[in-house]
Amino acid sequence: MLGRVPAPIRPAAAALAALALILSACSGGGEPAPAPVVQRQTAAEAPDQRQAEERRQPAPEPQGQSQQVQEESPEPEQQQQQQEQEREQEQERPIPPLFTYLPPDATETPEGISIIRDLGSPPGFGSLEWRTLWGIRIIEFEELLSGCPWRDCIPSIEDPRFETIEEAAATSTDAIPIVHVELNGDARGYPLDVLTRHEIVNDVIGGEPVAVTFCPLCNTAIAFKRTVGEAVLEFGVSGLLRNSDLVMYDRATHSLWQQATGRALVGAYVGARLEKLPAAIVSFGQFAGEFPDGLVLSRGGRPYGENPYGGYDDEDRRPFLFAGEIDPRLPGTRRVVALETTDPATGAAEYIAYPWPLLAERRAINDTRGGLPIAVLWTPGTNTALGARSIAQAEDIGAAAVFNTLIGDIALFLEPNPEDERTFIDNATESVWNIFGRAISGPFEGAQLEPVIHADYFWFAWAAFHPETEVYGSDAADG
Repeated sequence: MLGRVPAPIRPAAAALAALALILSACSGGGEPAPAPVVQRQTAAEAPDQRQAEERRQPAPEPQGQSQQVQEESPEPEQQQQQQEQEREQEQERPIPPLFTYLPPDATETPEGISIIRDLGSPPGFGSLEWRTLWGIRIIEFEELLSGCPWRDCIPSIEDPRFETIEEAAATSTDAIPIVHVELNGDARGYPLDVLTRHEIVNDVIGGEPVAVTFCPLCNTAIAFKRTVGEAVLEFGVSGLLRNSDLVMYDRATHSLWQQATGRALVGAYVGARLEKLPAAIVSFGQFAGEFPDGLVLSRGGRPYGENPYGGYDDEDRRPFLFAGEIDPRLPGTRRVVALETTDPATGAAEYIAYPWPLLAERRAINDTRGGLPIAVLWTPGTNTALGARSIAQAEDIGAAAVFNTLIGDIALFLEPNPEDERTFIDNATESVWNIFGRAISGPFEGAQLEPVIHADYFWFAWAAFHPETEVYGSDAADG
């Protein structure tokens, strides 16, 4: 995350200086430009907010002084009786219900995760600026680390502006990585150089309220529905990390949510889990070719394009603010295509990780997960957003996608196209398919494979949240 300088811990002054530079990059710097964001709170506004919230708090009764007054000036018996009646009435008056997603006496979530209920409050960040119900949670406070100094120190985007493909091409090269999300025929691209500085975009895609998120420290681009029950939530960056992963918060209840899993960790929404939507990192060139009428998140004239996490995806680097043990099966910052499926026989969740080097070597891996045939695909032509300082000049690491290959009652087997390294051929009809799961020629031309929800993770993060995960391929550790 921005403000969480991904490098060895520096002296405080240097860290603050680095933070100032990064936050300056967030705001664009240089000449003023139309802002694509609405920042809910700035550092300067925070004290005013604290004072306002403090004013709303009931003042504590000075018990000692009250007792002394009563002893010095005994009240008449009638007044004492009246006060006793008022106290009894107050005790009988029903307490207004406090919203919680689960019943107040629930001991575990629908997924079977135990709920902690106590009077605890977190050290260091449980100030009056938060409305969080800290006493309802599924984690210990020690698991949360402060990644940047205050809530919203990384400004999420609440009012996104978009450009046409032609307009976006003025500031994008073909290899620039973007997050592609398509709902109800509405295709949108979110450049990673923008998301590294904002991490959350609250949007509406195809009529569906959506949060498009990216945690640079874990390399996770995940899209969620923002609707939970009847409520449409808006998310911001909490400033906290867990397993080095972005912890979001909703602005309605200040509940904390894990970006990697979509689960509510602390607060009123404990027990809820956001529904994930298909999202994949592809190149701007691929997106523009597939969706000529698509929309791209505007940079608003700001100097995005540089990577504030230079060299972070070096496999020799220790993940930033990650206190756990790295699963030794793969290097910590090796990319994996990871997905969660359900065993059709038992209903139990299953987890699988496909190592990036193995996938890049084979270009297509056909597998069966959740009782369905799937294909994990890779194509070259997409730069890393976490390597070189200039993303346009960064290393080509390629793009991955996952699809259900069942068409009617035919289970397709996809293979690399020997004549085009960016397409694939099925074994049934020799139709040609692209990275978006669409047949572009052959008997199946125009057909669309169903996307399988997945994300590109750094291995350390996926394994931290899913230690029981399978690693695909017996030679995966050698990559």
